[in-house]
Amino acid sequence: MRSFRQILKVALSAAACCLISHTAQAQLSLGLKGGVNFSTMNAQNSNISNFEDRIAPNFAVVFNYRLGPAFSIQAEPGFSSRGATVRPNQPEPGIIITPGSLYQRTMKGVVKVNYFELPIVAQYRPHLTEKLEAIISAGPEIRFRTGPQKLETTTATYVSGEQKSVVTTTKSYSGNDAVSTFDAGLTAGAGVAYPIGRIKIFLEGRYHLGLYNLASNTDDNRSDAVKIHNRGASAVLGVTVPIFK
Repeated sequence: MRSFRQILKVALSAAACCLISHTAQAQLSLGLKGGVNFSTMNAQNSNISNFEDRIAPNFAVVFNYRLGPAFSIQAEPGFSSRGATVRPNQPEPGIIITPGSLYQRTMKGVVKVNYFELPIVAQYRPHLTEKLEAIISAGPEIRFRTGPQKLETTTATYVSGEQKSVVTTTKSYSGNDAVSTFDAGLTAGAGVAYPIGRIKIFLEGRYHLGLYNLASNTDDNRSDAVKIHNRGASAVLGVTVPIFK
């Protein structure tokens, strides 16, 4: 334990020296970004495995600390709505209720989980033209669930292909019935940035790989333990403005 603390102290000291050495050329920019998540879940040893993408919003404040002409560190605290869409593995068979009339029912479930999310990414930003920059980002991210997990179920009925009714119900889950309040993982992506005056507009896409088991209330040591992880992509549009140099 002592050796680990010594290594940690040396690493922090080295990082501090590195930041101090770059202070003269560093520039802090502040901004906002918003976009959409194409989120899903990966499940192992679960009776629910047919997850599909759920499209949901995200937005964040951006703190970009430039370390050099092409390198920066960026923190992005904000809101991120995740989850997944769940459909039955097999559609329900139609039932003939009268000659020529076929009754069918379809079901769709949407798992909704809202998070406070904090990615901290290292960025390489080479110039593609005199003004246009490429953005290559990678780093860790953590998130905390901000409310109960929700399951929205929609059931639609059809007779001879004509929709007759749609019923939507929503249930909320918390405690051991919900996914873990904490999640951590990695994110990486690419994009472009273009300055307009002092404002810099950027567009970026990323992939998000959750590493923490969201079903952490189960016994992870068992070989057949349920494991659920966040997965998905995101696309965002944002702006940054330098606030001091």
